Amino acid sequence: MTDTSDLPGEATPRVATGVPGLDTLLRGGWLRGGTYIITGLPGTGKTILGNQFCFTTVARGEKAIYLTVLAESHSRMVLHLQDMRFFRGDVIGRTLHYESGYAPLKAEGLAGLSKLIFRSVREHGATALVLDGLAAVEERAESRLAYREFLHGLCVHNALAGCTTLLLTGQRSDPADPQFAMVDGVVQLAMEPLGVKSVRSLEVSKFRGGSQMVGRHSFDITDNGLLIYPRVEALYSGQTDRVPELSQRQSFGIPRLDEMLHGGLVRYSSTLVFGSPGSGKTLMCLHFLAEGARRGEPGLYFGFVESPARILNKAELVSLDLRKHVKAGTLHLESRVAVESLPDALVQELFDLVKKHKIQRLVLDGLEPFIQESTDPHRTPRFLTAMTNELRALGVTTLATQQTNTLFGPELNAPLERVEAIIDNILLLRFVELRSQLYRMLSVLKMRESDNDPALRLFSITAEGIDVAETFESAEAILTGQARPVTPGAAKKPRKKQAGGRKRPPKKKRGSA
Repeated sequence: MTDTSDLPGEATPRVATGVPGLDTLLRGGWLRGGTYIITGLPGTGKTILGNQFCFTTVARGEKAIYLTVLAESHSRMVLHLQDMRFFRGDVIGRTLHYESGYAPLKAEGLAGLSKLIFRSVREHGATALVLDGLAAVEERAESRLAYREFLHGLCVHNALAGCTTLLLTGQRSDPADPQFAMVDGVVQLAMEPLGVKSVRSLEVSKFRGGSQMVGRHSFDITDNGLLIYPRVEALYSGQTDRVPELSQRQSFGIPRLDEMLHGGLVRYSSTLVFGSPGSGKTLMCLHFLAEGARRGEPGLYFGFVESPARILNKAELVSLDLRKHVKAGTLHLESRVAVESLPDALVQELFDLVKKHKIQRLVLDGLEPFIQESTDPHRTPRFLTAMTNELRALGVTTLATQQTNTLFGPELNAPLERVEAIIDNILLLRFVELRSQLYRMLSVLKMRESDNDPALRLFSITAEGIDVAETFESAEAILTGQARPVTPGAAKKPRKKQAGGRKRPPKKKRGSA
């Protein structure tokens, strides 16, 4: 019979990492008493991550040790950390202790360093230890066996002491290195080239004793330290229980467009407003937000080109008074500059705004900025699926704009592919040409789980906003981009059918052959 008397009866408690987003990847944080290797090239953020962990530990009333085996002075390190918001100078020397293991390691080798670590943990009652410079320890080891024995002793001692340990080291090219097998987990930091810029990424390649969110995730270094942004498709991988409410419609406040949609968009659905540059996509979305605000449904505009001030001015030019709704708090305008942005960070910010303001109607003015900074173009379908599913789960009806690569013509090329299969509804706005004059045309290409009017209609932008006209007389315009005039009254009355469903031939005019 197997003796299980010494096995833990409860799950090992978790310890917060102090890094926003990292606890999410680790499903709650480090395991208390665990030993973890943090690996990455210089400049990837290892030192900042280690210090965030230490300052977070002392902030909850515990004690921490940051031990270096490098020649760099602690004063220089503290100088570089002073601008970080997590930094607290008053705890240094009291509950957070910076120590150097360089001299003991040089004089006595790994045995001397082990003695220093064990004594410091015991004397200070530390529950967190960061050892910065594991590569230097390996270089000083008498043999590979001595190095592995050092790691094994460190893991066993600190586990018994309840001291969670981070070992910081440079990037290793061999993932099968025995040192990675001896510790409880491995976190890899990297900087990956993307064109002329570099994108920081983090991956939890090993986490013993608990589940973790696998794969690479982007992160940034700010005044708050490291900020991890879990991949949207990994974070929101489940299917939502909420489905589009077929009996409830959300109108645009544009009478003939609402007629085409049989009352408006289905609540909780997603819609792509797809069209040529300048065709009126943003203005149509503003109509949707204004109508929602009028009905008391909180709305959010989240765009990347025009500032809130320009949006308000644009709305006033077409008699849409958005200012009163902004002042009343039923409409919120947000604009971001799509430069060096991270898609996962943008979406997380978007979700936070939706939750904060209890948004029911959302306009994403430009899908491209969400995707264009992604390191993997194959992420697009998964990314958008996860985003739209989560917005539906939050009770949001979403409009997103995407422009075509052509002004007018028979072909419709989009910068983002395979979006059409993900979105519930598609509204197409485009130009047609007739006798050197451009006209705007609207059609409903797709509506899931809802009937609609598929007719093509001209529309115009007037001082009163968007005005949708009657059905256009020739569908050839949408196919060729060149409308042909027809005889007035022609094609308005369908021919009568003969018995059997066949149409009668047209009557011959007198004098015709």
